[in-house]
This record gives sequence, structure tokens and C-alpha cells, in this order.
Amino acid sequence: MAIDHSRFTLPSILLFLVLVTFLCYSGSAQADEQEFELRDGDRVVLLGGTYIERMQTNGYFETLMTSVYPNRTITFRNLGWSGDDVSGLARAVFGTPADGFKRLERDVTEAKPSVIIICYGANETHAGAEGVQQFTEGFLRLLETLAKTDARIVLLSPMSYENLGPPLPDPAMYNDKLQLYRDAIEKIAKDRGYHYVDLYNRLDRIKSENVSKFPDIRDRLTENGVHLTEYGYWRTATQVARGLGVKAIQWKVDFDFRDKSYDAVGTMVSNVKAEGNSVEFDAIDLTLPYSPPPEFVPRGGRLMAPHSLVRFQGLETGKYGLQIDDQPTIMADQEQWAAGVRVNRGDYISQIEELRQSIYEKNELYFHRHRPQNETYLFLFRKHEQGNNAVEIPQFDPLIEEKEKLIAKLRVPVSHNYRLVRLKPSKSNEDTP
Repeated sequence: MAIDHSRFTLPSILLFLVLVTFLCYSGSAQADEQEFELRDGDRVVLLGGTYIERMQTNGYFETLMTSVYPNRTITFRNLGWSGDDVSGLARAVFGTPADGFKRLERDVTEAKPSVIIICYGANETHAGAEGVQQFTEGFLRLLETLAKTDARIVLLSPMSYENLGPPLPDPAMYNDKLQLYRDAIEKIAKDRGYHYVDLYNRLDRIKSENVSKFPDIRDRLTENGVHLTEYGYWRTATQVARGLGVKAIQWKVDFDFRDKSYDAVGTMVSNVKAEGNSVEFDAIDLTLPYSPPPEFVPRGGRLMAPHSLVRFQGLETGKYGLQIDDQPTIMADQEQWAAGVRVNRGDYISQIEELRQSIYEKNELYFHRHRPQNETYLFLFRKHEQGNNAVEIPQFDPLIEEKEKLIAKLRVPVSHNYRLVRLKPSKSNEDTP
């Protein structure tokens, strides 16, 4: 069988870096982490400022948390609001701070959460040490209010600012202040028995991977040292998920041509057909692969995705290409296949991106449901002009429900076909003595 092997990509020794990254992600949870797990039927409300709000524009975290539980119905409602604090100040719109807090309470209550993931403190940090007490009191007030929902509470610390070097200012002073607020949040979580995730340290680990003092513009995780890029959200989704008890499910297929035996981890293999130096099989995974990286990534950024290991032993000398659903993926020689080749299957299995797109569309509908752009005319001081149109807002609900049904379908893995074929040597190789 002649294969156009120019369409395959050669594996790189840089994939060794992927193994290190993957093992760091898939290892056991650290001893200082409390156990936490999302349950079937959970409604998760994400509450906070800009970091939380922008999660809905890319969907990497929600997609990951949805895909790792394919047999559980877990829904998410993003109530992030840029510039918000524990008092709900940004939600006041044209009202008083008290109105903002009432708006926060109302939005959370209407979402009917069983889990509330809260990330505040980034804005309050600018007040420095003098503001810690006021922040703590405000946070406790908020938590007392949210306790009425009977939801399980998760507290996230804010992330540190990223040092991008001149001409941007050195964020060291802010980060020093942030540690005070991080400590305050951790103490609140400990005193009240809430699950706590320290994003300050987790994101700092990612940033420490930069070998230079100041990351190259293509290596950074943020736009301006403060707000994550799409790549930054993609990179950090696994870090947040791990803090919530998610362990990556390793995916491995190991086939030995010498005795036609195989072993599989993280997937169920069937319909194995081996002939000569070719093998074909179907596989249904336990979970979907990790989302592929966004379009714009730094140098080597694509290698940061958790990859899958494919190994074929006992092959004759030659080049071989692996296809997934007839799509060429990786080309390698017999020695490389025997050692094991890592593949980012998310690049070839479109279902994970279809899931992420559906989550994005659901979030967009819900955003317009709870934060309509013309709410001044619908609900506030100009409602005498167009308030009659407010009856249309609940019409978003059935649209959101339809998206939830699609998400429930897309989160469940389906069978995919894998085929290893020996590649026909190019004419130039045939003519070589």
C-alpha cells in the first residue's frame, strides 16, 4: 500500500519534554491537597473577577472538567464579572455598592448551585497590608450569604502577576502583597472547612519553566503580566483541574508484532487486525483527549499538551506512519516505534473541539441571559421605555438546555480507528546505492 508519507510529521526528541510535563500533571495529588471531586448532577457556579469571567471566552477549563467525567452530568454557570471584588462592587452598574452585593446574591441563587468555585482577592490586593482585614471581613460576609445555597464551597487564590520585563513594571511589590491575601484566603478555607486551591504557586511553577529572566514575548502566559492569553488559559486549565482532584488518565497502546499481543491503558481496544508489518484496531477511550492548543502558541508550546504513548515492537526495518480515522499523524522508524512515540490525539480527534465550541456557545447564551447588554432599558431606570421586552430574557433558557444536551452527548467518547502502515520509500531513497 503506497502512502503519501510527506503528509506525516517526524517525531522530535523534544517530545521528551512532553513526558516530563505529562508526568507532572498525571502524578498523584500532593499530600497537602484536600480530596475533592465533582459529583453526578452537580451545578457548578464560577464566581469572581476578570480571571473567572474570561474563562467562558475559551472554555478550556470547563471542557476539561466536563470531559474527565463522561458518565456524569455536571453543568457550569459562569458568573465572573471583570473588576469585581468580594462586595460585588462591579455588579452595581448604576446603583450603589449595596445593589452590587444584592445582584451577586441574586445571580448565584438563581443559578441553583451545588458547588461554588470562588476566586477573589486580585483587585483587593492593591490595598496592601492595610486592606487585608477589610478583605477578610468582606469575604466572610459573602461566604455567610452564599451558605444559604447549601452549596459546597471551593476557594481559589488569585494568581501572581507575570514579570514580562521592561517597559512593563516589575510586579514583585504586587506579588508580595498578594501573598498576604493568599494566606488570608487559605486561613478562611481552613477555618471553615472549604476546599482550597493555591493558584499563586501553581501558576508560578509554569512560569518558572521559562529559562530566561524575562520570557520571550512568544513564551508568556499573559497579555500584560496580569490577564491570561488564550494560551495561558489552555496551559493553566490542567493546573486548576488538578487542584480540584482531577488526575489525568494515561493513554497507552503497546503492540508486539512478534507474538501479535497488545496492551492498552486508558482505552478499550477491539477488532485488531495484524498482517505483516501493518496493524489496524478500533479503540474507545475512557475520556476524550486533552484540547489541542490554540492557534497562536509560543515556541514548543504544542509540546505542553499531555500526549498519548503508542508503541509497536518487532517491526522490520523501515518507516511507518500511524493514521487515526484515516488522518496521517506521526511517521517514525522501527526503533522509534519500539521505544514509543507520543501523539497529541486532540489534534486528530475533532470531538474534543466540538465539545469546547458547544460549551462556548452555551456560555454565550447564558451570559446574555443573566447580563443582557440592554438591561438598563429592560430592568433599570429606563425600563419605562422598553421594559416590556424583558419577557424575552427567559427565552434563552430552552436554548441553553439544548446546548446542555449536546454537551452531554459530546462528552462521551466514541470509537476511533487506528492503523499503522509501512511507508513506501521515496524514489530518491530507492536510487541510493
